[in-house]
Amino acid sequence: MKRNDYATYTKVLTDVIDSTTKNGEDLNDDYELIKKSMDSDSVAQLDTDELSRIKKHFQDGTDRYQENVNKLQNLKVPVKLMGKNTQLINAYKEYAQACQDMTDSIDASNQKVDVAKFQQSEKDQEAAIGKVSNTTGRIMNSL
Repeated sequence: MKRNDYATYTKVLTDVIDSTTKNGEDLNDDYELIKKSMDSDSVAQLDTDELSRIKKHFQDGTDRYQENVNKLQNLKVPVKLMGKNTQLINAYKEYAQACQDMTDSIDASNQKVDVAKFQQSEKDQEAAIGKVSNTTGRIMNSL
C-alpha cells in the first residue's frame, strides 16, 4: 500500500475520533439534565417539548455516530490493519447502538425515561468506547 493510502486512512480515522469527541461534548449538557432528573426522580417535571428537544438532539448525535460507522466501513484499509480495523468498526457499531438505546429510552410524549434502559446504555457506551479507544491506540501504534 502506498504511503498516500496510509495518510488518507490516518486522516479519516483521526476525523472520526475528533467527530466522536465533539459530538459527545455537544450532547453532554442534555445528558446531564436527563441524568440529574432521573437521580432526583423529577423526569416528569421536564415538559414534553423539552424532552422532545432532547430526544431529537440525541437522535441527531446518534445519526452522526452512525455516519462515522459508515466512514469506517467505506475506508480503504491498509492490509496490515484489516483485522484491527474490523475490530474498530465492530466496537464503534456497539457504541452507536448503545447511543441509540439511550435515545430510545426517552418517551417524550409520556414525559418518561426508561431508567433501566438508560442506565444499561450508559454501561454499554462506556464499554464500547473503551474498545474503540483501545483499538484506535493499537492502530495508531502500528502506523
